Amino acid sequence: MPDLRLKELSVENFRSISGRCVVPLDGEITLIHGANGAGKTSLLSAIELVATGRVGYLDEQSDDAGSLLRNHEFPIGQVRLSLSENGHERTGVFDLADKVVGRPLLAENERSEFLERTFLPQTALARLLETYTETGKGVDNALVRFVKSLVGLDDLDSLIDGLEVAGHVARSKKLVPAWARALDDLDALEARISSVDAEVDTAERALREIADEARALLGLPDEGAHDAIVEHLRSRSRTEAPKEEELTQLEGLRAVIRSVSNMRAELGDQRSATQVEVEAARAADAANLYERWVDDEGLVLIDRLNKVRTEHLGLPEMGLPQLVDGYREARETLSAMQRAHQAASAADRERGDRVRVLDEQIRDLDATIRALEAEAQAIDVPTDVRIVIELLGAILPLVADDVCPVCDQEFIGAGALSDHIELKLRSLSDRSKDLVRIESAVASAKETRLAAVREAVLKKSLPPAADDVDFDSVVRIANGMEGAVERGARLRRNVDQAQVKAADARSGDAQHRVIAKRIAEVAEALDHPRAALPLVEPESTLLELVEERIQSHQYRETQRRWERGVLDSVQETNGRLEVLRAERADLRRQRDRLKKQVADAHKRMAQSRKLLGDAEQTRSRLINEVFDQSLNTLWAQLFSRFAPTERFVPKFVKQTKATRTVDVRLETQLPDGTTSGAPGAMLSYGNTNSAALSLFMAVHLSAPTRLPWLIFDDPVQSMDDIHIANFAAIVRQLAFTHGRQVVIAIHEPELFEYLSLELAPSRPDQTLVKVVLERGAGATQVAVDRVEHHREQQLAGSERRTQ
Repeated sequence: MPDLRLKELSVENFRSISGRCVVPLDGEITLIHGANGAGKTSLLSAIELVATGRVGYLDEQSDDAGSLLRNHEFPIGQVRLSLSENGHERTGVFDLADKVVGRPLLAENERSEFLERTFLPQTALARLLETYTETGKGVDNALVRFVKSLVGLDDLDSLIDGLEVAGHVARSKKLVPAWARALDDLDALEARISSVDAEVDTAERALREIADEARALLGLPDEGAHDAIVEHLRSRSRTEAPKEEELTQLEGLRAVIRSVSNMRAELGDQRSATQVEVEAARAADAANLYERWVDDEGLVLIDRLNKVRTEHLGLPEMGLPQLVDGYREARETLSAMQRAHQAASAADRERGDRVRVLDEQIRDLDATIRALEAEAQAIDVPTDVRIVIELLGAILPLVADDVCPVCDQEFIGAGALSDHIELKLRSLSDRSKDLVRIESAVASAKETRLAAVREAVLKKSLPPAADDVDFDSVVRIANGMEGAVERGARLRRNVDQAQVKAADARSGDAQHRVIAKRIAEVAEALDHPRAALPLVEPESTLLELVEERIQSHQYRETQRRWERGVLDSVQETNGRLEVLRAERADLRRQRDRLKKQVADAHKRMAQSRKLLGDAEQTRSRLINEVFDQSLNTLWAQLFSRFAPTERFVPKFVKQTKATRTVDVRLETQLPDGTTSGAPGAMLSYGNTNSAALSLFMAVHLSAPTRLPWLIFDDPVQSMDDIHIANFAAIVRQLAFTHGRQVVIAIHEPELFEYLSLELAPSRPDQTLVKVVLERGAGATQVAVDRVEHHREQQLAGSERRTQ
């Protein structure tokens, strides 16, 4: 057992503890006493927090246990625990603020042992037996883990866990993907083999049909190998291959004949050389007539036209060949100029009418202004008042807001500035209203007159829009040339048409000679006598001859392609059959190999299943040995020391059936060996707690431990005096004989004093630490009393006399 000893606990502002408390834990036994709420349980919870990183009963009650650890009257807190391990110190610290920060002092396996075999909080004692007897598939409670550690079942459990899948094929497939893949591959191979078999049958049937058709068409015997058909077709392909160049030549001759037919259809009756001469004479006559017109009239006409174009229309000169186009352009330009001149003349007339209207309006406005001014002079108003009225009347139209347009000062009186001026005008004279009205009318008339004068001046300043051009004379000249232009155009058209007909006649004669030449060339290429052709449309006979030869070629080519297709089909089907047969053989070899592998897997699974059964039986036997021999024996001894007068002794029920789960059940046994009900049904409440406490000690003592500590939170609160005395004797033996450090929190002061006497050291190497907690005004007070062994002098003298 390692020398791992508790040394000291420092607690600051933790749970119900206020301030900083330092508690030594280095004695063999530490007794902690305090009134309710003084902090006994808080000290033990502090040890649990530093050791494991959690406080179990708080985690069960709250999702945020960390927020419940610091004393809320203080902003920060701390818990520190120090241990001594083989002469070296280990220290764990947890800081308490807004968050709990720290690392557990114990390792993972040490934490489990601390919670299950070292620390017994007050909340766990009442339900300890229930916790230990929680069983079922997948349950891994403290007692099950204890048995595993005691017997060393980890390797055996690992073997059982590893062999669990051997009990079912589906689980084995899930664990071994290769097995599932092999079965899937085997099914796929079987399906593929069936598919390949079908493809082989189809290919063989197709090969037979092709071979039968080839024998029938080629006249071969009904019996014979496929190789004979292939060799026969290859021989025909080599000896009877058609000449491609001959077919190409025939198709070229057919194209020539068709072009000759098209040429003849386009030419129609243009065949004689006499017609060529007639058309040439007509063209010469038309040219002579046109030349005489040019000499007699044409040159004079083009001169007159160019004069009109350049002098009157601003157009360039034209030559005689462009006579018609030049005349047409001149007429269109002249019409456009006439339309523009008419529009300009209308605009000039409209502007003159507007000027006359404006002049008349100005005269009327002058008369109106004079009449208004005379009426204003006739109004009997003093001269100075008139001047003021005139000034105010002139100012009134300029007022836009409350700022005076004369002095630029803001009007601060009642109402608007314009209203104030009008009121002032009415107060100056009884007739001021008429005077203001007249002055306003005069101003409006003058403004209207000014606008009319401006518009009249602007329109009078504009130049005339229409030019002074005599378009009538130009139109008469143009009209006089129209008949001569038509005659010249007609003669020119006659020349052009006659020349086109003469050219067509010459072209037709040339094409007739080309047709005759091509007919002779085609007949020679076909080795057909020219004299044997009809005189009318000999190309029809040549086309029939070419078509017959092309059809013969095409028939031979079709026959050759069919034979080549049959040859290719036979060869392709034979090749496909060879590939399919090879694939089928390979698939069958793969299937046989996979079947052997699957059979081997089933054999190994059967062996693994047998090994699993043997392992479960061995595991069950070992567990029974622990419960029946080791744990039951030690538990019975400890319980009998707690309650020596109790007839019913608790024990574990022996597990007779080999299963993978630990079926932990309790019963009681009488001295004669008769078994009875569970401890909760047969024992009193106090003895039930004694059974739970003795079982906890038995579990702690039955297996080697890394943590030689026992920490109890008020374990004797429901015991009578005899049980308490027996408990003290057991604790004394655990501490002073078995080397355990025992920490006990006691509530009752009398019980605390009693245990202090019972657990006092009897040898110099033994120490008892007494800790008393009290709530002070501002902080928790801690009183520590270290009780050492003191040898009584009288007893020492008595011992010497006895010796």
